[in-house]
Amino acid sequence: MTNTNIDTNTENITIAIDHGNRMVKTENFSFASSYIESNYLPSLTSEVINFEGKSYTLADQKMSVLNDKTVDERYFILSLFAIAKELMGDSKLALSFSKPINIDLAIGLPLQHFKAQKKAFEKYFWEKDNPIHFEYTNKKIALNIKSVKAYPQGYSAAISIKDKLKNDGMVNIVDIGGYTVDCLEMLDFVPNMNLCTSLHKGVNLLFNEINNKFRSLAKRELSNKIIEDIIKKEKYTLEYNKDTVNLITDTARTFVVKILDGIEEQGFDLVENKTVFMGGGSMLLEEYILECRKVKKPIFIKDIHCNAKGYKILHDMERAKIDGAK
Repeated sequence: MTNTNIDTNTENITIAIDHGNRMVKTENFSFASSYIESNYLPSLTSEVINFEGKSYTLADQKMSVLNDKTVDERYFILSLFAIAKELMGDSKLALSFSKPINIDLAIGLPLQHFKAQKKAFEKYFWEKDNPIHFEYTNKKIALNIKSVKAYPQGYSAAISIKDKLKNDGMVNIVDIGGYTVDCLEMLDFVPNMNLCTSLHKGVNLLFNEINNKFRSLAKRELSNKIIEDIIKKEKYTLEYNKDTVNLITDTARTFVVKILDGIEEQGFDLVENKTVFMGGGSMLLEEYILECRKVKKPIFIKDIHCNAKGYKILHDMERAKIDGAK
């Protein structure tokens, strides 16, 4: 776990957050991008945040997709959970909340929205009045958000494996998420903005397609957990009804081909270029991507925290340049 054991107010703590439509990821934690809001305190055994007179508890439920994450408080509340988890992850720091903690936030946006939304997304966090007071699992926390810097998704994740790509002139970056598949071509590790797109083909659409088919046969739905475990061929699913298993795995195979066909149609070369797959959807569908043999040089980043880690690396590199120039 990243060492954030700082119990004085003399040094800022950098918290990196990847605000996904399906999952929020930090360097060390991940959780669903949804919560339940109420005016009363839920069960004391739940992860609860009390902020400005309301209580919030995390819940894995369907939420509308926000192309602009600044339109309401959702991603700010989710960020409080992310920050609290990172702070409380270090027990020594968790005992030292007597003073406001200074935070530098490293966040990100899809590259195709980066230029248009960067300033607004940064402002969304630093326009809050410091200190920000809230409670997390009955622990009082006060934050001073000292700086906010946004970085491009996908590219940031690729930073973590730069050594594996340094001899490749052209590389495809494919981030399969819950709602979108974000694609980018890099030329000598510089983003090619002429080949950068987002396809509405995330794995939540796969889950919906599977349940549409399953409802017509069984008049009921399957949970996402069961669907995921069958796709991953977890051992316990071998006991499931063979027709159900075949429906799910066959649909997943067809869905993967549609994703890859869509990527190729946008102009990405999946034969000659190395293709770096990242994101929870890539991890879920890895076997099916390899099985269809459309991608000749695949690399899988099997770490859903890779974007957040990339934000932290880029933030630290910038900080080192600033400190070196002083």
